Amino acid sequence: MTLETLQAEFQALLLDQPQQFAAAVRPGGIGVERRLAIYHQAYRARLVETLLDSYGHTAAYLGDQAFEREARAYLMAHPSSQPSLRWFGAAFPAWLAERHPQDLDIAELAALDWALREAFDAADAQALTPADLAALPAEAWATVGFGLPPSYRRLRLSHNTLAIWQALDQDETPPSAEPLVQALDVLIWRRGSSPHFRSLGTLEAAALDALAQGQSFAALCEALSERFPDSNLVSEVGGLLRRWVEEGLLAGLTGAR
Repeated sequence: MTLETLQAEFQALLLDQPQQFAAAVRPGGIGVERRLAIYHQAYRARLVETLLDSYGHTAAYLGDQAFEREARAYLMAHPSSQPSLRWFGAAFPAWLAERHPQDLDIAELAALDWALREAFDAADAQALTPADLAALPAEAWATVGFGLPPSYRRLRLSHNTLAIWQALDQDETPPSAEPLVQALDVLIWRRGSSPHFRSLGTLEAAALDALAQGQSFAALCEALSERFPDSNLVSEVGGLLRRWVEEGLLAGLTGAR
C-alpha cells in the first residue's frame, strides 16, 4: 500500500466512508481496530468541541445531547475543508435552518452566535472621532461618505431570538420562541475588544444599508428624505451620526475632498 493510498483510506475512515486498510497497518500494542476507533472518535469529538466553542448559546438552548446530535450530523454533511478549525462552523446556521424549518429560532440563535464570533476576531479598524468630523470643511459634506468596520454584521430575525439569547447569557430560563409581528434588523459589531449587538429601527437600518453600499452622506440623506417624508430627518440623522461615532461604528472617510 502506498503512502498516498494509506492516507486516503485513513481519511475515509474518519469520514465514515468505506475503507479496507486495517490489515495493512502493522499490529502491535493496542489492537489495530481499537487504534483506528480512537482516531475515528477523536476526530468527531474535536469538531464537536469546535462547534460548541463557536455556538455556546445555541448549545445551551438545545441542551447537551441535542446539540451533540446536531453537531455530529452537521460534521457528516459538512466535513472540515479548511486548514483552520476557525471556519468549520460557518455553514451551521444555514444547515440548521434547512434541518428545522419549523423552528427557525434555532438557526437564528446560531446565526447570532456566529456573527458575534466573526465580529470578535475581525480585522482592526481606526474608528472616527468627533474631532475627525469637526475637522471636515463645510464643502466636504457634499461628497463625504463613511466606512464601516470589518466587524460590521447584520441579521434580520423573525423570532424573539434576542430575548432568548439575552436570557441564556444571564443563565436564565429563556422565553418560549415566538414569531415577531415584524422582522427585526440587528446590528453586530466590535466595540473596542468586545462584540456587541443591538436592534435597529427602520430608518437606521436603511441608513446603514446605504453606507454599506458606499453611498455618500448627502446621497444617504436624500434617499432617506424620500423614503421617510414625515420624519424630522435633520434631527434623526444627526442623532444617528453622533451615536455611530460614540459606538465606534464609523471607520474612515470616503469621497471627501
